[in-house]
Amino acid sequence: MCSSSDAHLKQRMDTSPSTDYLEKDVLPLLTSGLEALLKEAQTHRCTEKRMTAFNGCDFLTEWLYNKNPRRTEHIHLKFHEIPFVQDWLLIHPRKSIPVFLLLTDEQAALLIQAYWRGYKVRVRPDVQELRQWQRELREENSNINKTVQEFWARQENRVWSELVELGDDVEQHLESGVSIEVVPPTPQSRVLYTPALQSTLERQQDLLTASHFQHHTSL
Repeated sequence: MCSSSDAHLKQRMDTSPSTDYLEKDVLPLLTSGLEALLKEAQTHRCTEKRMTAFNGCDFLTEWLYNKNPRRTEHIHLKFHEIPFVQDWLLIHPRKSIPVFLLLTDEQAALLIQAYWRGYKVRVRPDVQELRQWQRELREENSNINKTVQEFWARQENRVWSELVELGDDVEQHLESGVSIEVVPPTPQSRVLYTPALQSTLERQQDLLTASHFQHHTSL
């Protein structure tokens, strides 16, 4: 049996303003929130799956915040739009939700099917041969800058060799008394090159100019 002091304390608690507030204002609203929480959990199939992206605490926080009688005339706010939630997450950031928890069953099935179809194509012998060729090609072109530099170095050496030969021919004609008239290259004979190859461009233009010499024998 309860002592007289315990009975007196229980009577005071039953008649206290805080108890009346909890029973009349808080509990009815909280009960409705818990019912809404259970319904929402069923839509996310929480009882069927081992892991889901649904967070019951977040849902209940959002529901109670928007159902607050003092906010009846305010617009509905999502969980991450609530001011005190933003402040809390700013100090205590959460980890990102795994992608597989965000996918529906239909989306997950499409991804699995697409991966399986791709695998069936990749294991074909002709596709394997093509992939091997592509791998070897990438390895050969792994140092493309060095390859380009070596190519242009060979071109420059060839151009200089031809210029030297043309220079020797010009000197022979001058010694033999043959007059030489220099004719500028025509627009059709001009070749456009990139500015990055300026040294080679100048040398090749010299070669083009020399190749358009016209020899006139003086009488």
